[in-house]
Amino acid sequence: MNEENNNEEVQAPNFEGEEMKMPENAGVQTEEKEQSSVVSTPILLILTVLLVVILGGMYYWFSTLTTEAPIVAPEVERPTAEENNEPETTTAEVQAETLSTVSTSDEIEALEADLEATDLDSLDAELEAIDAELEAALSEF
Repeated sequence: MNEENNNEEVQAPNFEGEEMKMPENAGVQTEEKEQSSVVSTPILLILTVLLVVILGGMYYWFSTLTTEAPIVAPEVERPTAEENNEPETTTAEVQAETLSTVSTSDEIEALEADLEATDLDSLDAELEAIDAELEAALSEF
């Protein structure tokens, strides 16, 4: 049988003189397409809104993770004179008053007199006392 099929030539169909007709079930296919698009449009709209809500939530969550909490500096209250436990020298106030009393003149003689009246020797003694306290504190650790 294979030999008979090989010997026969295939001929193209001849449609001359015939009218072209649309298939009868073409209208049914368009109705199905319309129904599927009507059903999918609300679903696509709901999915789009859901996607926007999820992306907005992720953006808000990421922004809360990356922002740093504001650093609030603690208020430092200075102790009053009664609360202050630091020892002061008996002459501290007198020395402060002496340093603040200077001549208002801008003459060279007045400036030299102010420099000579300033007692800086007590500053060295106070600095040495502070150094001794710091060394004592460091030796405890």
